[in-house]
Amino acid sequence: MKPDKITTHGLLEVCDLIPGKRGKVSEGAYYIYGAGKNTKGTTDKFNCESDTIRLTRKGTVGAVYFHRDPFWMDDDSFRIEPKEMLDKRYLFHWLLMKREEIERCADGDNQPGLSLARLSKIKIDVPDMEYQLKVVKLLDEMSADLEFFIDNITQTKMNQSKVLSYYNEKIGMALERE
Repeated sequence: MKPDKITTHGLLEVCDLIPGKRGKVSEGAYYIYGAGKNTKGTTDKFNCESDTIRLTRKGTVGAVYFHRDPFWMDDDSFRIEPKEMLDKRYLFHWLLMKREEIERCADGDNQPGLSLARLSKIKIDVPDMEYQLKVVKLLDEMSADLEFFIDNITQTKMNQSKVLSYYNEKIGMALERE
């Protein structure tokens, strides 16, 4: 599987970065995300539609997330919108692959922030759309398999813990009888 055509661009030539806005926590159906994986609470409004790429720009600089559901994005992150030549899921996987390079675009000591000047120097090879879609299909399938595997490991560890607790309890009771 080889692409028919590849063109090289600066990252910020092929996508737009839209900053989030400070949100107010309230009772609502939409999660609020800042610069990390965990939510800050909920709200009754959203500023990001379904299938949004979020790139953290403060604190935990360079973390990349793909959100399937609408949410509120705080000003600690950017929403990334690819231009016409780039598939959104392809860009997401590419950003994940380039995380360390993106992290090196941080500026500042106490509260690092993402430097757009540095980020603009990152180059991306953009293959033809047909190739991008094939790559996305493959990577999404691999990711789903990996998530299934990780979930099974977690379940297995929980089961092991329950079995160990059961046997420890039985051994303790047997020793008490002696």
